[in-house]
Amino acid sequence: MKNRYKLLGFLAFAMYFLTGAACVLVGSSLPQLVEMYGIGLDKVALLGSAYALGRVLTVYITGRMVEKIGPLKVLAIGAALTGAFLLGIPLIINFYAGMLFAVLGGIGMGTQDAVTPVLLSMVFKKNYSSALSGGQTLFGIGTSVTPFLIGIMLSGKLPFYYSYFVLAAVAVLIFILTFFAKETEQQAEEAEEHIQPLYTKKPYVVYVGIFLVVAAFSAVSSAIGLYTSSFAISRGISEASAAFMFTVYNVGCVIGGAVFVIVLRYIKSQTVLLMNCAVAFIAILAAMVINTTPVYFVGLFIAGLFLGVLFSVIVSIATRIGYKRISVASSLVATASGFADFFTPVITGAVIASLGIDFSYIFALIMLAVCIIAAAVVKLSTSETEV
Repeated sequence: MKNRYKLLGFLAFAMYFLTGAACVLVGSSLPQLVEMYGIGLDKVALLGSAYALGRVLTVYITGRMVEKIGPLKVLAIGAALTGAFLLGIPLIINFYAGMLFAVLGGIGMGTQDAVTPVLLSMVFKKNYSSALSGGQTLFGIGTSVTPFLIGIMLSGKLPFYYSYFVLAAVAVLIFILTFFAKETEQQAEEAEEHIQPLYTKKPYVVYVGIFLVVAAFSAVSSAIGLYTSSFAISRGISEASAAFMFTVYNVGCVIGGAVFVIVLRYIKSQTVLLMNCAVAFIAILAAMVINTTPVYFVGLFIAGLFLGVLFSVIVSIATRIGYKRISVASSLVATASGFADFFTPVITGAVIASLGIDFSYIFALIMLAVCIIAAAVVKLSTSETEV
């Protein structure tokens, strides 16, 4: 990475970390927010839905804005909106104001979806896929930092929302540094070298495959996140062990993101996409068939190890095909992911009510099978050389 581009790389990675930390903030502090607002858990949980809705409804518009006004201006807007979310909820204690701030936070996350692939494409032209994997790793670290910060505040007898202020400082830092990076951005945009394109004779077929993969993958992630503990208990696993199972999956995701930073330098993104979906399918299926506590832990760790990098791999493939409009391609992927995140609880909740909690992991296997088929279509329909 050239020295003059280092600030762009730092901003992209910092935004990955910030949005990872911000997107789990509501869930990590749900009991405290219930107490703060003095209303029921079911209503406070709507803050998470408002956050997701803010992202999914605006991320495509954000992608178009990047083309119109440039990535750094959009990044500054995103950092400001994320900061408003982090500061607004604890400073203005009103549930309806909190809903508004949650929507603003979701819009801020949408700017990360659209901007960071553009910035990384400027900085890491030869190792673009690896850089995206590194960003995904920092996103995962961010999701782990938030509950850790809240735990520190509570154990130190401090208000839980001090953790919001700590993260808001990161948003302020990103916002300020975007103004210092302006000249660097112009230099990078003027560079003749671009990321390595990915070619296809059937772009519509490939994009259908990409959208199917990202939607099915997001559905798998949502199902594992929502139902792992309940599923484990239904299989006779103790409540204490069940509570740690999702943590093991998350640890696998973070480690996998870091490992694939190196792997993606040597193996094509299309191959990684297909391989990782298949390995995760086998790991979860084996755990369900053997049905013992240790195997569930191993299976979920392996699944996380191979699934943790998938979103960045999908973004890499989509943006290499649409390399002339990276922000739009990445925002379309994020839109498909957001809709899957939004509808998965609705679909699985209704079906599980009829078929039982066991269906949650059967649903995850069905979605992984869809991922494998769609990934195979993407791999067979793309080429590293012009066709």
